[in-house]
Amino acid sequence: MLTSLGQVTDKLEPLDLAETCRKSLPLIQATMPKHVILKTGLPFPGPAIKSNSGQIQLILTHMISNAWEAIGANRGTIELIVKMVAPAEISPFHRFPINWQPEQSHYACLEVRDSGCGIAAGDIEEAFDPFFSTKFTGRGLGLPVVLGLVQAHNGAVTVESEPGQGSVFRVFYPITAEAVVGRPDEAADTPDIDWTGTVLLVDDDSIVVMITSAMLSMLGFKVLSAMDGIEAVQVFRQHRDEIRFVLSDFAMPRMNGQEVLTALRQIDPSMPVILASGYSEEQVMDGSQHECPQAFLAKPYGLQELKEAIRNSLVNRGTTH
Repeated sequence: MLTSLGQVTDKLEPLDLAETCRKSLPLIQATMPKHVILKTGLPFPGPAIKSNSGQIQLILTHMISNAWEAIGANRGTIELIVKMVAPAEISPFHRFPINWQPEQSHYACLEVRDSGCGIAAGDIEEAFDPFFSTKFTGRGLGLPVVLGLVQAHNGAVTVESEPGQGSVFRVFYPITAEAVVGRPDEAADTPDIDWTGTVLLVDDDSIVVMITSAMLSMLGFKVLSAMDGIEAVQVFRQHRDEIRFVLSDFAMPRMNGQEVLTALRQIDPSMPVILASGYSEEQVMDGSQHECPQAFLAKPYGLQELKEAIRNSLVNRGTTH
């Protein structure tokens, strides 16, 4: 919900938008239906923006998953394009936030075009409302999250669509003049771990479960999932001897992540737990908790952030964050 309101707490850094999308492709292609073809136009180098790789990955995954849902069971095509545009190229129609106006001479554009069912003009604005009750094909809660993240970057989203004619979603980011610096390789003396075994993933957001399951599988893990804390405790009791660590969301119905952590520690005090949240670590871990996780993971996160949290949780097994 924080992201749909444009509230994010992640550290921003200069990124090559095209390169960040390119690095996300293996994850996206691993989860895409086989009857949908993905075409890309990712320049090298691409436009530089200030963002977070996890946020870009989340935006991209939501946009592409919405596109393939709109295509449905039919064969179809999705195009992913990154380019730089002038303000005159940013359509004022179906542009969100509605009061947004371009202020820079150029913007980075992330475009996702699909051959799906399209959207009626009257439904386009509603598609970005997180409280919109009618679930129409291919346009779920992912779009409010996309808009919230883009708003946090002082950007905008535009939509072109007609029923039966597909849709084009474009995300516009301000360009940054800061130099893009590559992420350094992991230090050679960093303790290595065994990237195999079973993970219990707990989150009430099906999109997050899909994305994170794919990332965990890419790292070599088998994934058991639960949609809330009550189910998580049940699954943990059934598979306790198989599970190497637990990755749980913080804000969930029925039983939140802190309550899950407490319940799991009563069953197995040494089980490594990673707690993930869209709130900041300071907000979640305010000192009032009886139990603390081995690692905290800020949402939205990418593959590298997830890998670091897993490494920390397993290396620090038996100690708390």
